[in-house]
Amino acid sequence: AVYTAEKALLDFADKIPADVKSKVEAEVANVRKVLESDDTSAIRQATDNLMRVVQQIGAAAYQQSGPQAGPTEEGPASGPGDQGGEGGEGGEDVVEGEFRNV
Repeated sequence: AVYTAEKALLDFADKIPADVKSKVEAEVANVRKVLESDDTSAIRQATDNLMRVVQQIGAAAYQQSGPQAGPTEEGPASGPGDQGGEGGEGGEDVVEGEFRNV
């Protein structure tokens, strides 16, 4: 969980608000501190809290890239379908299968 949080911080550093970044860093520090103990319930609780905060990174990144992602998702989805239809009827003489009796 700590690795995931730190990786998300690095990957989305320019898209994360400062308050979310500080929350994630605080939770990472908390998890590292709790990992030194042998209390599994405390470790589980700290890890769950960290993962909830990490979800805010994804939400912040999604909100910032949301308007840009809409048109690009539709473009490639229709592109291969169009190409597939044209490729089958492209005017080429393609032999589906050929056999000979010997």
